[in-house]
Amino acid sequence: MEIVLADIRYLKAFESYVDECVDDGIDGYESALDNYQIYLKKRIAYSEGNELPDGWPPTSTFFCVRGIEILGAIRVRHGINPYIENVIGHIGYETKPSARGKGIAKFMLSWVKDNVLTENAIITCDSTNVISRKVIESCGAIYLNQFYSEKENREVLRYQVGRTQKTSC
Repeated sequence: MEIVLADIRYLKAFESYVDECVDDGIDGYESALDNYQIYLKKRIAYSEGNELPDGWPPTSTFFCVRGIEILGAIRVRHGINPYIENVIGHIGYETKPSARGKGIAKFMLSWVKDNVLTENAIITCDSTNVISRKVIESCGAIYLNQFYSEKENREVLRYQVGRTQKTSC
């Protein structure tokens, strides 16, 4: 299992991943069903700071892969706005439904802490998502508060997570 930056060479695996996620009701990938390639290319462009929606920071997308299968995806938003700060956080992830319960989310979040973060970041989860809360807390995140998003009509738990501190002997 490894983490890789989203790349068009994973298009076939991405199609399978999206289909399974959408079938399970995971939000965010519905528009990919129209054209997987365009959707993936747009996410790749976002990581390069291109084609971003107004007011949106560059956003890197990484895949957790085993062989040619995508097991999970994690996004890191390299900037801030009120929606990121209060509702979705700097880090967002999901695990392929058939790969749940195997430590994929914790593996991805730990990898991001070790390899991507340069400063503290906000990570959130729905207040009713006990599993995501446990993943976030198991990676050393510090609880900040609960926030009600009128836009999404839901309560989110806000945490702060920082780069893993490496110590030398």
